[in-house]
Amino acid sequence: MSQLRNVLGRPGIKDEGLVVPELQGAEGKIAGNVLAGDENSVAFDRNPEEILSIVYGSGDEHVPGGFYPKGADGRIARSHLHTA
Repeated sequence: MSQLRNVLGRPGIKDEGLVVPELQGAEGKIAGNVLAGDENSVAFDRNPEEILSIVYGSGDEHVPGGFYPKGADGRIARSHLHTA
């Protein structure tokens, strides 16, 4: 699931899964990973386009599907559907 979110959410690693190499875990000390974050345990951010790409399951914020087959109904989501 983490790999899919990384692919759909565009370039970069923002989701690491529950088990990671110890050096990638919280503060480089544990292999368990409840919250993906940087070396200081600060969570990665995602912009609205990345989130829509993931929840739509299409990898494109303009193409609905996934959890929202008809597109989401919020202002930001609607603005992207109109530009498709």
